[in-house]
Amino acid sequence: MATTHISNWASTSFTRALSLQYPIIQAPCAGHTGPDLIAAVSNAGGLGSLGGAMIPTPQLRTTIQAIREKTDKKFAVNLFCRTTRPPTSAELDKHYPGSDDVLNDIRKELDMPIPTHFKLRSPSFEDQVNVLLEERVPVVSFTFGLLPDSVLQRFWSVGTYLIGTATTVQEAIVLAGLDPSDPTRKADAIVAQGLEAGGHRGSFLAGKGSNHEQMSTADLVKSIRSAQQGRGGNSKFPIPILAAGGISTGENVYTALHDWNADGVVIGTLFMMATESTTPKAHKNVLLNAKNATEGTKITTTITGRSVRSYPNKLMKRIEETASDIPHYDIQSAKTKDIATFATSQGNTDYMMLLSGANASIAAEYSENGTLSAAEIMKKIVTDVNKFK
Repeated sequence: MATTHISNWASTSFTRALSLQYPIIQAPCAGHTGPDLIAAVSNAGGLGSLGGAMIPTPQLRTTIQAIREKTDKKFAVNLFCRTTRPPTSAELDKHYPGSDDVLNDIRKELDMPIPTHFKLRSPSFEDQVNVLLEERVPVVSFTFGLLPDSVLQRFWSVGTYLIGTATTVQEAIVLAGLDPSDPTRKADAIVAQGLEAGGHRGSFLAGKGSNHEQMSTADLVKSIRSAQQGRGGNSKFPIPILAAGGISTGENVYTALHDWNADGVVIGTLFMMATESTTPKAHKNVLLNAKNATEGTKITTTITGRSVRSYPNKLMKRIEETASDIPHYDIQSAKTKDIATFATSQGNTDYMMLLSGANASIAAEYSENGTLSAAEIMKKIVTDVNKFK
């Protein structure tokens, strides 16, 4: 377990707000985190997180209850915001030439049935919100946009701590309530998701100019930190900034907190290599052998219809080579789900979704080739940060 001594570096506006021992958040990584991992991180002084966006509501409730059986510490659940109405059944089942044609070719090659109807990858957002409220989840993080105001107020009315996701300075400005067109705060803290981050990009605003640029994690955190100054305000950004993307070692954590002036760090790929991780074995093996990969991770919209960082494989490349018109997230993610699920069950990395951050090889080495538990990773990070402080 991590030591009980509270170091100066560990006392930030974020840890003070949640009474956490360390400003270390295990990223939700939908599909790769379960009660054992989440509870282990929280018990070691960090904040464990459940990627709840794709979990059916009955299972979401039982998973939350299972986490509570393993820890009495705070934990978070992450949801995907809906910025548009869900597609109708007719829209889901519509044939998209190019994309659907190559997916059907893949199904035939894998001896899979060709579906005539498709279901959304994510359950009802409203039902998920109700479960989180009923179960009094202490921290809720969200991505892909903003929570509807009614949902925001429901969470805040019961004391839920809310963490939004920004991939640009402008998105952070909006979340913090610094946009003159809508000067109302939308979250209690912000995840600054840099380009190195694995998984889906949380982007929700398009525009031109420096405030809309996608940046490295370091540049994004520092640019958000200085945003209030640039607007003629005081030098202090009003809510905690949590650095996410490429953070894979204790030295990275120290750099983010000390040099970038982040209030916390979000770590995904490294914890996907912990012994408690639910990352499928074949996927984990890709991460652990990242230094031998012939290609590095890249950001693509092909496999889910939304920008995501992943290792290239046949699924990604065949869609990229064939399809010029990729439908949006709700539709494309529904169309590729059966292939990715089947491939995962077979350990077939050619057609799995191999989501990963940009620094998997560094994380693999730091995790001692996936042999460390979450508590051991936490202890190693804390020990290393204490060496640098």
